[in-house]
Amino acid sequence: MSVKHLYDSIDGLVLKSLQGTVSLNPSLSLDAASKSLYLRTNSPHKRVAVISGGGAGHEPAHAGYVGAGMLTACVAGDVFASPSAKQILTAIKLAAFSGLDSTSTPRDVLVIINNYTGDRLNFGLAIEKARSKYPNVNINSVVVADDISLLSQAPSTLVGPRGLAGNILVCKLLGALAEMGAALDTVKAFGDSVVDNLRSVGVGLDPCHIPGRPLEGSARLAVGEYELGLGLHNEAGVAKRKLQGADEILEVMVVGLLDVVQDWQMDETVLFVNNLGGMSQLEMGAAVYDIVALLEARGLPRPKRIYCSSYMTSLNAPGFSVSLLNVAGIHKNAEMVAKTDCYALLDASTTALAWVGTSAWQHEKFNLPDTPNETPAASGASFIRQRRDTVSQPRRELPSITKNAIRGACVRVLEVRHELTQYDTLVGDGDCGDTFAAGANAVLKALEDGTLDVKGPSLALLVRHIADILEDVMGGTIGALFGIFLNALSSAAADEDTDLSQTLSPESISILFRGIQAAITSLELYTPARVGDRTIMDALYPFGSVLGVQGNVDSQPLFAEAVQAARRGAEGTRGMQARLGRAAYLNVRQEDMPPDPGAWGVCAVLEGLVRGLEETK
Repeated sequence: MSVKHLYDSIDGLVLKSLQGTVSLNPSLSLDAASKSLYLRTNSPHKRVAVISGGGAGHEPAHAGYVGAGMLTACVAGDVFASPSAKQILTAIKLAAFSGLDSTSTPRDVLVIINNYTGDRLNFGLAIEKARSKYPNVNINSVVVADDISLLSQAPSTLVGPRGLAGNILVCKLLGALAEMGAALDTVKAFGDSVVDNLRSVGVGLDPCHIPGRPLEGSARLAVGEYELGLGLHNEAGVAKRKLQGADEILEVMVVGLLDVVQDWQMDETVLFVNNLGGMSQLEMGAAVYDIVALLEARGLPRPKRIYCSSYMTSLNAPGFSVSLLNVAGIHKNAEMVAKTDCYALLDASTTALAWVGTSAWQHEKFNLPDTPNETPAASGASFIRQRRDTVSQPRRELPSITKNAIRGACVRVLEVRHELTQYDTLVGDGDCGDTFAAGANAVLKALEDGTLDVKGPSLALLVRHIADILEDVMGGTIGALFGIFLNALSSAAADEDTDLSQTLSPESISILFRGIQAAITSLELYTPARVGDRTIMDALYPFGSVLGVQGNVDSQPLFAEAVQAARRGAEGTRGMQARLGRAAYLNVRQEDMPPDPGAWGVCAVLEGLVRGLEETK
């Protein structure tokens, strides 16, 4: 692999690259703080804004695909790291409101997400926050999971296939459909149909090299080897094979694809060949020719459309991927998309500079003054429905019972910090205790200095404020899960409006309990984890199930009973085989497995809440 780079560090490189994209396409603007690119103006008939994004290092994805007829906005994280929920929330806002005045109806938003844990969780959290903050903007998502390489050897089917370059086909098709004025439900249904009929496989002749990073650990392929299924972020593939020439590699890839699409009607397909960044154009052209020949040698019709370019790269990785799109399957998949012409959408013009075959746009049309620090979406504040708890209500100190419950939860978490670290060191990366403790300390600080006091005081605002605090200090998967749960709970509570300054009535308690159940349901949208998978769900599900009891019951004993059920669920993860997360890949005897650290931490939070409530009696 090449380890020489023009820039010897990735510091500041992502932002510079985005600024370069704006220089190339005058129809774009950049929100530098969130690393979001967006269209300055949109067609007046467009009702849906399509956005996507992810870690940097995959250029031209996704900045090169922002343009009329494709993406309305995109957001970039650091190299090979998902953007934060705050960044994504800004991109959603820009997509929905940019270019509109206060009398206009905001656009709905369709989010295209690649199937990686960090992307799923952070985009999911941002969507939940956007639904709470902009309730009159309808938001939905499509998850791209087109990689077939690890299907046979994955330790669990819950994680699902990774998202590869097929993502760009999805962006083009959905962006063109949205440009035609389609409604959100139609774009979402069509997107799901596209993903269901999209398969990809990739190979790497060598991993990529990140500027400024040491070489050690990067060069894991021996001379004369290639890796089948090498991931976009240098993740290990399914197998290392002896390099025996192009014919063998291409046949392995094509046969692998055809094996998983045996039920496809192959007379209507699209072939999409993606350069990972380090292949010569000479070789890529030859590869396209040989791939088509392999398909025809098996009696298959020539694909109706064939594309080849560096659509979604892995920095300078010498490798490529091959994708097949089953157009016939899309056309017959669902009634609302049956009349959608995929070829017309692929052929439709776009001003996105990285889409091969893009139509030319007129520079004069976009000869507008550049205001890089301007956020047109700020005018979107007038679209936000004012919640009853925020209208003409002063900030008030939280009731003592609420303070004691929150303080009890934080103190209990700090008590089990080292226990969580010990468990996570055995089955993860050892940071679970520190992550929970960071959240507890931040909330305690806000409680003590009064910044946790909210208007009303409103349960919805309190929960949202706690969610914002935790998002700043709790990273990783557990932080995203907490963020999704709390933002969903805030939205549910806001719909019903619960005033913490009053004694909670049975009706208010019922509202709170329903909100908790709704928040657990929201988590299901963004994680495949269920009871028995050794995750926080093993504690949350039993907790929510007990709260689902109907009838006139004393709320505090019921809550305590629900917490006991959560504890039993967490205890049940001892010796349980993990099906998600890093623990799923460990070679550890089941009987030696400690409780799941995340479930254990959730129990600590809940037990602390009960302790605080009891101290108020």
